[in-house]
Amino acid sequence: MAGTKSYLTQELTRFFEAVWLELPAVAGKVLLGLSDETELREAGWKAYDAGISLANELTNAVYSDRVFGEVTGQMMESALRVRQIGGAMAAASFANLWPSIGLPTHNEMIAVREELAALREELAAHSATPAVSEDSARMDAQGPFQPIWKGPQRSNYRATNDNGSTARGTNHGKRYVAA
Repeated sequence: MAGTKSYLTQELTRFFEAVWLELPAVAGKVLLGLSDETELREAGWKAYDAGISLANELTNAVYSDRVFGEVTGQMMESALRVRQIGGAMAAASFANLWPSIGLPTHNEMIAVREELAALREELAAHSATPAVSEDSARMDAQGPFQPIWKGPQRSNYRATNDNGSTARGTNHGKRYVAA
């Protein structure tokens, strides 16, 4: 314990020397033009390092104290209990209010989130499979050999030929002669 106090006093002495003696002396030299700014920068960094070391030692000394640790632990436990009690009271008081207003309850929101997650997984699985068109599906079913003539196909409830013209009773190339 005596070693810790002596190290703490050493850090405190180093901090005060850097901040109250060296830094103002170097700043005065720079203002008078006797020194350059690099020496001032070095003195500033030395004061900064001494401050960080002092803060670190003070923190270590405080947290190594058993009484401080016990008090801090009890305060944290009490704060968590108060938070838990407050949450339970809020849940009990608002449990009947949300459905009467028309807002969803916590359980309903959890169910919606689960359904949404399941839909996202299903969509990801569906988008991972390659899209298959009707022609490629027909090609896979028939193999590499396709029929040359497909015959009339149905499109928009009208029969069409391969060239896209509709197969209505048109008389292409036929002439009617009056007798």
